Amino acid sequence: MDTQDLEIKSIANNWSSWMTGQTNFKRLNNNKIQVITPFIDNFGDGILFNIISKENDIYQVTDEGYTIWNLTSNGINVKSKQSNRWRILLSIITPYNFKIGKNDTIFKLVKKSELSQTITDFIQVLINVSDIAFMNRTNTASVFFDDVRDYFNERRSDYSFLNTIYADGKTSQKYKFEYLFTPKPNEFKLTKMYNTLSKNSMEAIIGIWSDTSGFRENNYGTNSSFNILINGISDKEKPFIDGLLSHEIDVIDFQNKNEVKDKLSIK
Repeated sequence: MDTQDLEIKSIANNWSSWMTGQTNFKRLNNNKIQVITPFIDNFGDGILFNIISKENDIYQVTDEGYTIWNLTSNGINVKSKQSNRWRILLSIITPYNFKIGKNDTIFKLVKKSELSQTITDFIQVLINVSDIAFMNRTNTASVFFDDVRDYFNERRSDYSFLNTIYADGKTSQKYKFEYLFTPKPNEFKLTKMYNTLSKNSMEAIIGIWSDTSGFRENNYGTNSSFNILINGISDKEKPFIDGLLSHEIDVIDFQNKNEVKDKLSIK
């Protein structure tokens, strides 16, 4: 065996020894064993789960609902079956043949001979599921739309709005506004949603503002405004926001719920 092969073997053995030493198995009762791993999720919590013995030499490997509960507790809703987050969740667990059970448990039933591989797979699954909390903004536009929809639908007593208004432009184009808020009688806030802002989107928004001026005046008189709801504001987006504000287009940060309530809720 050459020197390089010896080095590979040494690294592999050290890794195996480290994993064995850092992974603990703790018996909780007669049929339940807790697996405590050296890994942490994106909230800084240690990744652990249970192995529950069933009949006929079958074992259930399960997080007992903790992972989805933890995401939900941190404001990340993965439970709505019509949402993109739910589809992302399924895309993570399904290749490993895990399922969602009662009380939001992620689990898999296996034979004893399959436990070693399943433990390894489950660690990867739980790490990947926790990553849902930190998906890049540019890849989560549809998730943002889900969050906005859920937020306003759950607060109908606080917000007066209509969904999906189409405005006719002077150029015969039709423009979709996701919301029309009416915080006060005879006040109309046409609102479009953007996950992020760029120079291109700023120019497009200003174009829509100009093209729909006649529609807004004919339908709502002087009591209408053009608003943008955005998924957080980064430093690089601030110049584009200034550009929109100079055209009397207000930008509302959805992540700032106090601002959302102040500008859009019923007065």
